[in-house]
Amino acid sequence: MDAYQIYALCYAGPLEGPGALTMWNRDWEARGQRAYYFWCLLGPGGPVVLDCGVGPQQAGERGLPGYLSPVELLARLGVEAAKVPHLVLSHLHWDHVGGAALFPAAQVHVQEAEWRFWNEDPVARRSVFQMLRDDQGLAALEAAQAQGRLRLHQGDAQLLPGLELIAAPGHAPGLMALRAAAAAGPAVLGSDCGHTYRNYAEDWPSAFICDLPAWLRSMQRLRGLVQRPELLFPGHDIALSRDFPEVAPGVTRLA
Repeated sequence: MDAYQIYALCYAGPLEGPGALTMWNRDWEARGQRAYYFWCLLGPGGPVVLDCGVGPQQAGERGLPGYLSPVELLARLGVEAAKVPHLVLSHLHWDHVGGAALFPAAQVHVQEAEWRFWNEDPVARRSVFQMLRDDQGLAALEAAQAQGRLRLHQGDAQLLPGLELIAAPGHAPGLMALRAAAAAGPAVLGSDCGHTYRNYAEDWPSAFICDLPAWLRSMQRLRGLVQRPELLFPGHDIALSRDFPEVAPGVTRLA
């Protein structure tokens, strides 16, 4: 089976904040850095994009430092966002779904549990979840649904040869990871199941967990899907920008 090349695209950051954001109930006095990413996989079925950042309007409204348009970042890989065939959304928080309208031709893949939570569960309208909601991104998904481009998945599914969707709830009701065949072995893009490598290494969540028992099961499962821990990639660790080869400004190759 042909291998996929996996790239991290940093669309904002780094930002500094309390260490307890990424290590739940720890590091209250410490400061930590985080960055905002989406990912692109190039291979026999590619390009496949995991998550989509946010558009310029949302970036301005949220005051994201160092913002770069996802469209521009993909162009540095020779990928045209408007022609991407598959957009996988790990979950529907603002920083992962806000740029969905930038991918008007893509089949959009979401876990059904995640879709139903944000669209049907009254709890999703409570203030603690409103801070994570992005109405523009959700509206873009409703448009994709009307156009027949939205695919809702129930649990694991094969996306393409060498690419597998993995249900990993906990951070969000329907978080979904992506497992890919890579030259170094199977790699997993876990998105925010672990915000940093430290979350995986210490079996400890971030502050943003909606179902802790589910998260613990998902964390254990994702760790078991890779042969080496460095092939399980977190969602917001600045190491993705710092410790991997840069192929273009804001773009690093992970595997």
